[in-house]
Amino acid sequence: MWFDQHVHMEHGPYSPLEYPESWLEQFLAVATSRHVGGLGIVEHGYRFLESAGLLPGEWAQKRCLYPLKGYTAFLDQVRHKYPIAVGLEMDYVPEQEDGIREYLRQYSWDFVLGSIHFIDDFGLDVSDMKDQYLMRDSEEIWAKYYQYSIKAVTSGLFHAITHPDLPKIYGLAEVPSDVLRPWYRLFVEALADHHVALEINTAGLRRPIKEIYPHPLLLQEAAKAHLRVTLASDAHEPENVGLYFDEAKILARECGIWAITAFTADGIRTISLS
Repeated sequence: MWFDQHVHMEHGPYSPLEYPESWLEQFLAVATSRHVGGLGIVEHGYRFLESAGLLPGEWAQKRCLYPLKGYTAFLDQVRHKYPIAVGLEMDYVPEQEDGIREYLRQYSWDFVLGSIHFIDDFGLDVSDMKDQYLMRDSEEIWAKYYQYSIKAVTSGLFHAITHPDLPKIYGLAEVPSDVLRPWYRLFVEALADHHVALEINTAGLRRPIKEIYPHPLLLQEAAKAHLRVTLASDAHEPENVGLYFDEAKILARECGIWAITAFTADGIRTISLS
């Protein structure tokens, strides 16, 4: 049975303060239909009032709407009743590392996902900002992205790094693979040294790029380093839970990865791909 490490509940008729258990059960029903035995439930850290000031720019500030205790009260209600692990997807901003650390200490998470969604105030996957890809140097975007990613790994804040080549999302930051390969190696080296997992994220197949995150070359480097690798749909709606996991399994095996790691409520599990 699969474990989907990265599932959001925020794109329904509810807010983090009013998730009913029946909403969670809809995600679990789809999971069961796709042979997914457990879910890692996360919310974006920027959704909460306590994260104000931890992310740059007006876009993020407008989304700090809910008290964190309202969300964690829901997690307390469900975490021992369902086959889930409870976590948070938290953006890493180098200048805010101390504040992020304090923010994460407010609850006993089963796991924390680290993400690089922003370079300065440029939201890499914010559709209203995608024209910035055409106004910025692509090599500089990728260099900063992996510089930030490596800092996120070495911070010790995160169990896994999500969608680890996000700037490809719109197909507008293309650079030759020989430019990216050194960054892949540096990134993988940091992940290995700090025992942080790499995420295989199938949401890219639902995005304009129509590719799984990350690129096969990065997965090959991960295989050589024997990294822990998690599997994620990045679902925001029930129908996307576990979507394209068969394709992810094929890609992982082609790249030399034969096991998936799951950060569960009961500890770390290893799931064979053989």
